[in-house]
Amino acid sequence: MNRQADRPTMATIAELAGVSKITVSRALGGSALVRPELRERIVAVANEAGYRMNVAARNLRTRRSHTVAVVLEQLEVGDRPISDPVLLTVIGGLLEVLTAADQAMLLTSSEHFLRSQAIAADGVIMFGQGEGGRRAREVASCGQPMVVWGASLPGQDFPVIGSDNRQGGRIAAEHMVAGGRRRILFLGDSAHPEVAARLDGVREVLSASEAALVRVAACDFSLAAGARAAGAALDEGLDFDAVIAVSDYIAAGACDVLTERGVAIPDRVAVIGFDDNPIAAAHRPPISSIRQDWARAGRVLGETLLQLLDGKGRRPGDQLLPVELVARRTTAGPRR
Repeated sequence: MNRQADRPTMATIAELAGVSKITVSRALGGSALVRPELRERIVAVANEAGYRMNVAARNLRTRRSHTVAVVLEQLEVGDRPISDPVLLTVIGGLLEVLTAADQAMLLTSSEHFLRSQAIAADGVIMFGQGEGGRRAREVASCGQPMVVWGASLPGQDFPVIGSDNRQGGRIAAEHMVAGGRRRILFLGDSAHPEVAARLDGVREVLSASEAALVRVAACDFSLAAGARAAGAALDEGLDFDAVIAVSDYIAAGACDVLTERGVAIPDRVAVIGFDDNPIAAAHRPPISSIRQDWARAGRVLGETLLQLLDGKGRRPGDQLLPVELVARRTTAGPRR
């Protein structure tokens, strides 16, 4: 028995549906050239007959892979591994949009993407930019349509989707000032565009208040880095009554060393992080944080890339997504 010969072809479906092969091809490809009711009937006939489209042949005809490369700047950033709930939430948002548009998703690192010649993708969604946006520019130089999660930078030629980091910094600083905090330690590396925007927001609020930054301590996105930075400030006798950290991991590290040194949180020092990562709620004490909407981030990234691939109209612009304060124990009540 020749199983290959027994499989229904597009010609078979055309005969069963009483239409031409080109109409079947268009209907199964979702073309708007076919009336919706006819398209539904052809799809039903194809399903009943057990027809399966030859995806490889379709891709050769259309010169499209129907695949989007999701490129991570790094597989692990500080204490954030590939399995981090934040990243999985972004991927979930992407899947909602891309699968509905008949796009598969290929997940890889920027290092692998740049050195590989075998990744065939219609477009790229990049998560993270690198210091000064350098890594994103390297990936963009490969020439594929691309959308980046991060912060807008001068001279970029790709849309950037990101949280309103400046507003996040403002919210954090306003919360500290309202709680009576006057000497703020900022933990984060402003070489990263998103961190720089958060720092700008903090400075904007403090410039119109009696509070001040006592130090900006550059550190990576990890528990250990947050602990080292806060520990160094204590060792030097730096007088601070608040910590604004640019990630919840940094904030958690700072909280741990403050507790170990007998510094009461929040009575003596208040602490706020960024992201609303699960570690913030699980930590003891639970950490206040600036929440980013990660599921929406994934959806907007996917929708923006699909607009680029559609090729109709103007290039999509950059977008800022709103952030909000999630207040927990580390900033509860005014300083006593």
